[in-house]
Amino acid sequence: MIEVDDKKITWSEHMTVSSLLKNLEDVESCAVVRLNGRLVSSPDFSETKIPDNSRIQLLPLVAGG
Repeated sequence: MIEVDDKKITWSEHMTVSSLLKNLEDVESCAVVRLNGRLVSSPDFSETKIPDNSRIQLLPLVAGG
């Protein structure tokens, strides 16, 4: 199991940040995630593996002026 923004999700071997986000709703604006306290940006999503028992926070892209 992994925890994504306080929700429990079933973990699978070879899971990446990219594959996780494809299975979640409303994450189009997610440019950065915090994986076990480490920031991972969108260019690295497809190659960043998620270990079992991980904690993930989705950090949306924020723009302002």
